[in-house]
Amino acid sequence: MKRIAHLFTCFIFLALTAFECDNGKYCCDMPPCSEIASLDGTWRLDYFQNTVSSVVDRDPEISGKSVVFTFEDDKSNGTIAGHTFVNTISGAYTLGSGCTFKVTSFGGSKVGEPEWSRKAWLPSDSTGGKGIYHVTSDKLILQFDKNPEQLVFKKDK
Repeated sequence: MKRIAHLFTCFIFLALTAFECDNGKYCCDMPPCSEIASLDGTWRLDYFQNTVSSVVDRDPEISGKSVVFTFEDDKSNGTIAGHTFVNTISGAYTLGSGCTFKVTSFGGSKVGEPEWSRKAWLPSDSTGGKGIYHVTSDKLILQFDKNPEQLVFKKDK
């Protein structure tokens, strides 16, 4: 009988610990896709990165020029305001489950844009404005479904 009780105790111990991972989290839980479930903040575009070749196209850091977007949302619907090198922009977006987002509108003034900042114009819903995001305290990554280049922003404010 003691042997059965010992085996039963070992079985219970194994059952309780078999699915635990580091830091007390369960192995079957999916890790969060982003530290923060919002795009809120003012972000400066740091570089574009090709997700296939890993080639990085950094901000040319032209004096007084940059691409800065301010995102404000309620973790569901949001607005975008800001500027590229030469244009003022505005837009709107929605956030979905699994760190998905959709730019529902995007536009701005129409002054000719240099090549690097021209790529910062976000596609809207009608032009492939769906994608995924990842946010940490100091970095925002936007990757659109139909574009191999992701936009990597750093926290501006």
